[in-house]
Amino acid sequence: MWTLEGYNHLLLCAQELQTTGGAVPAAWDITILETLALLDAQLREFADGVAEDSYAVWLGAGISLGKLPGLQGVAEAVLEHVRSQIDHTDPECAFKLCLDNMLGLVVLNGAQRAEIDYAAPAASWRPIDEIRKQLVSRYGTMLDQAPASKTLDYLVWEGVQVVARYANPATTPGPEHLGLAALIMEGVASDSSSANWDDLIEKAVRILDGSTSSVLQVRVLPGDVQNNVRRARLYKFHGCAALAGQNEPVYRPRIVAREAQIHGWADKPENQVIAGKLLDLAISKATLMLGLSAQDTNIQEVFVKARTQLPASFPTRPPAVMVSENNVGTHQRSLLQNFYRNDYEGQTAEINSASLVKSYARSLLPSLWLYVVCAKLAAMVDKATPGLLPADRDRLRFGLMTLRNLAAGAADPNDHEGFMLKALRVAGRALRLFTRGRLPAVGHGIYTPLSDKGLTQTLADPHLDTDGLVELSLALALIGRGVQEGHWTCVANDTANAKAGAIALSGVTGQSEVFFAASAHAAAQIFAQGHVADDDDAIMIHSFEVPARAARHPTSAPGRTGKLSLREFSVSSIARNAISLDTLLRQFKAEMVL
Repeated sequence: MWTLEGYNHLLLCAQELQTTGGAVPAAWDITILETLALLDAQLREFADGVAEDSYAVWLGAGISLGKLPGLQGVAEAVLEHVRSQIDHTDPECAFKLCLDNMLGLVVLNGAQRAEIDYAAPAASWRPIDEIRKQLVSRYGTMLDQAPASKTLDYLVWEGVQVVARYANPATTPGPEHLGLAALIMEGVASDSSSANWDDLIEKAVRILDGSTSSVLQVRVLPGDVQNNVRRARLYKFHGCAALAGQNEPVYRPRIVAREAQIHGWADKPENQVIAGKLLDLAISKATLMLGLSAQDTNIQEVFVKARTQLPASFPTRPPAVMVSENNVGTHQRSLLQNFYRNDYEGQTAEINSASLVKSYARSLLPSLWLYVVCAKLAAMVDKATPGLLPADRDRLRFGLMTLRNLAAGAADPNDHEGFMLKALRVAGRALRLFTRGRLPAVGHGIYTPLSDKGLTQTLADPHLDTDGLVELSLALALIGRGVQEGHWTCVANDTANAKAGAIALSGVTGQSEVFFAASAHAAAQIFAQGHVADDDDAIMIHSFEVPARAARHPTSAPGRTGKLSLREFSVSSIARNAISLDTLLRQFKAEMVL
């Protein structure tokens, strides 16, 4: 694995790749590439912990703010719904009294109160911004003010309009949801818990894995925990809007929002099973909080109980709690005090700093996906090149980081969703061709994971020596080294074109598409499906020996054209007796003919 010398070298490289001149941008401004620089350097233990599936991911409303209204928007929607139902001819109207009660939760001066007109839309009230802001911290109490004669959950079901708002089929996942879905597919986010009602994580998994995906199990009901056939679990402890829309009698009572539901939540019989699972996550895994303020008492209670049963001492490795924020929030500080109750008072600043990821989920989760895939490949380099010196293997790993960062650098800061959809499709297509030689059928999803387990478990896989991934890691590392040394450059290709390779490289002789084949079967399928022909200016890199093929069929007329034709070679063959990276790279370059 990593040598100390190599580790220090990579830290220096990460610092060189950082484009901010040493200053860390604000969490809302940081790019995917800048986030990767943080993960490579000061947040390396955290990132490596994610790569090992050591973290349970805890999600709050902040992760979906780019797609769904935040609590301020919800508060205004509820106010307007109640206001619109008022019978102004009835001084005892239940809806008027309900609105009075909700506004009674807000501290306003006399002038502000006078500017509220129940006959006018709530959005037109002059103090509406202040009202919305204050109700965010009191939203549970606000939703407990149901009009007389209505059900207790009326304001949640009808005012918030949970199903219409949070299970809208037209709402698409953002980069955060796509990034988490990719981590789930890679086997490093096997346990997630969400206080959100929306189904954007589930939608993202279906985009990546197909409409019939069996990777993720959503757990809402106590009986759900008895189903352990799927490799990842999402605990929606505040309920699920999509399921409530499909089966209202069963799932409507599971929608949690009111203060009366939140207080003592874990001790209520209907919640004890799921609460027990959340407690187990808080004890058995480190915690990554994304868009979660931790203001709800039921969340705080889980972590208080967890640390009572198994206290943490600072520092922990990997860090026991990480929060994706610009600064550690008020309720998060309380949580950290409970986590490190014997250490927090004397090391407050150090603990807060060590627990902070100054990157919001829209950049952090895509960055973690890129980091994890690169870390898996980098860990295989030792197996691929046992004869090389440790320093040479570290140089190969840096070659992989170079390709990773070129990919990250292509992300438009204003369109992380578009970047993730394209990057996942490109990576998924390349790995699908590598393993099977053919593209998936419609509806099968856009992504194929490098492996479906954490890093250490991936290295322990008994099939690793025969599935070609070790050799793929070496080929990609050598391509990255070639980019660093100026032998070729990576160029964009059009994956909609059947002739597009896993990667396109431009060198002295021109541009060539590069394909990878894990086996003779995959290579044969690549030819049979028309992705490659013998007269194509393309490169086929085989993990193992180049297989003999039947009579070859060019796609153009015979004759000398001056154009390069297909080059095929085995990366394991040229690496078999390699004792020097320089010699190995020269052989690789000679085979590439770029």
